[in-house]
Amino acid sequence: MADYITSFHGIEESLKKSLRGATLYTSKSNRRIETLESLAREKGVAVQKVSHQDLERMCGKEQLKGAALKIPVKESGSGVRYKDIKSFLKMKDQQENQLVLILDGITDPHNLGAILRSADQFGVDLVVIPEKRSVSINATVAKVSVGAHAWVPTLQVTNLARVIEELQKSGFWVYGADMGGGTAAETDLKGKTAIVMGSEGTGFPGWSETSAIPWSAFPHPAMWTL
Repeated sequence: MADYITSFHGIEESLKKSLRGATLYTSKSNRRIETLESLAREKGVAVQKVSHQDLERMCGKEQLKGAALKIPVKESGSGVRYKDIKSFLKMKDQQENQLVLILDGITDPHNLGAILRSADQFGVDLVVIPEKRSVSINATVAKVSVGAHAWVPTLQVTNLARVIEELQKSGFWVYGADMGGGTAAETDLKGKTAIVMGSEGTGFPGWSETSAIPWSAFPHPAMWTL
């Protein structure tokens, strides 16, 4: 299974990291595409010329700009890989300030792309995404994130509650973004901090006030919706 990234910037940022099994398909010749082809060859990524019709057929899209990067789904995220939350905590053990973003119920790839773009700008150390009830990183996410998907470390997990427990054991303060809470400006986010965000429509699927995991709340910080 593979994904196709079709935005020039998304392709360029993706090519800057190590990609296994990727192929760059091009149907036009101009300076921008030649730059992408050169970068692909430099990184050991196969380059293949195809007709524009074939390119549209492969990607299932029209109005392409003449280039598409085919990437196996498992290679679609950041080049920084963590096996699980414990491996992240072990690697970051000596880092005084850490920021982890935990997403639950983000099913719109445009929203995830926007979040990753902001996370990149604000130096988020890790974005945690559940395997269920969430969109994975795909071509749309890559395009909306403007290449940030290739740089922000992400981790897909099966149990968000367990991740929060591990973070709290390691000294993290965990906050939930909720419209009924205080303001972000009133919250001290220094040190080891984790922010839990749900979807705009349903909030936090599977979470309730009776959850065994205690956490504070404040409205969605504006930085995540830039």
